[in-house]
Amino acid sequence: MPLQVTSLASFRVDPARGFLPSQDPLGKLPPVYEAWDQIGAEMSALLMTHKLRDVLERLAPLSINDLRNDREEERALLLLSVFANAYVWADAKEPATRLPKGVSVPLCQLAEKLGRPPIVTHASIVLHNWRRLDKTTSIDLDNLACLQLFFGGIDEQWFYLNAVAIECKGAPALVAAIEGQHAAVENRLEALCENLQKIRASIDVVNATLLRMWEFCDPHIFYHRVRPPLTGWNAPGVIYEGVSEEPRKYFGGSAAQSPWFQAVDAALGIAHQDNHTNPYLMEMRTYMTPAHRRFIEALERESSIRNFVLERQKTEPNLCEAYNQCVQAMEEFRKKHFEIAVRYIAHQAPKGVEAKGTGGTSFSTFLGKALKETSEKIID
Repeated sequence: MPLQVTSLASFRVDPARGFLPSQDPLGKLPPVYEAWDQIGAEMSALLMTHKLRDVLERLAPLSINDLRNDREEERALLLLSVFANAYVWADAKEPATRLPKGVSVPLCQLAEKLGRPPIVTHASIVLHNWRRLDKTTSIDLDNLACLQLFFGGIDEQWFYLNAVAIECKGAPALVAAIEGQHAAVENRLEALCENLQKIRASIDVVNATLLRMWEFCDPHIFYHRVRPPLTGWNAPGVIYEGVSEEPRKYFGGSAAQSPWFQAVDAALGIAHQDNHTNPYLMEMRTYMTPAHRRFIEALERESSIRNFVLERQKTEPNLCEAYNQCVQAMEEFRKKHFEIAVRYIAHQAPKGVEAKGTGGTSFSTFLGKALKETSEKIID
């Protein structure tokens, strides 16, 4: 049987907000964690004055046992992961190779409990890093602000909030994908066609939202100020003091960690099997909230909308066209994303420096292959 729409909550998917939490993220922790909130509030000043590392080295490890619910845990993980990235990259010329216990111990405990790596991830810096300016109105780019930043400024804020808006605007596609699978199993062609149209419409809104990146995020500022603290750590890695003396290696924050894109690909049967895309995308799933990862896997296991359409491509041209429009919309997104990556990374990188995405990959190869794999799924 296909997934039931009523089961979305078990995957922590909201029908109106998608992978964003059903309740707005918290902006403050209980008093026992006041030190964490205070450091978060002063983050940009501490980085600017080169005092951050000293402050974090003096920070006492706090127990995570006083966090009372998942909202408090998510805020704590956001703060602690930002502390970790900020500590490592506070001096870009000499990145730290160890994290102090006051950060590493509660960070690793909380990351393990929530099923994500102890580093900044899309799940924290985007999905749980926003507030509505007017709580009586919708989640929209023109009604959002971030809860936590590194250096601060409109460019950094807009970069994260654009991704928040994309996640919310993409929610209708997730509901339509499930209902489309129901329709395919039950051989309801008209219903499937309608849901494919809903998926395409949602992707179109996502594409329009992506293009608003230019409004307040300058490519030069992105590359030189926003991007550096999102970087992960490869060899030799970073030692998490009080946890392990073995250095750990993690990817940096990346749009590939967004569950929305992989979920829509799964629903449409857009498989990424190239050696340049599949291993990285599978690895990025481990950086997602486990429930979101399970949602993608469930979509992949269910009845294939693509196969259903392929079997009827000659007899149901309208259905085939509706499916192709969804794939073409995803193709358009990947084209625009590629163009943005070129302008924000490749054109900003110093001569002789390999341009890599925030996740640490060669973005041109990865995005190029992902685009090609998407284009190939259009049914002729």
